[in-house]
Amino acid sequence: MFFVVTGNGEQGAVAVTCETAAAAVEKARALGAEGLRDILITDANGLQRAPADFDRLFVAAPEATSIL
Repeated sequence: MFFVVTGNGEQGAVAVTCETAAAAVEKARALGAEGLRDILITDANGLQRAPADFDRLFVAAPEATSIL
């Protein structure tokens, strides 16, 4: 599966292809740190999500739960 990270900067639109979900989140954060805005991650099905939502849904490890 592939992911496309897009954003808008002073020089115009930017699009970067990543091979993994984790790489896409990392790239989105890097682009944000460079000052790009309106950053979205698009999956192979064409669904677009903001980086924080994408990270929460596909990358971040679920919190450990304990049964008491």
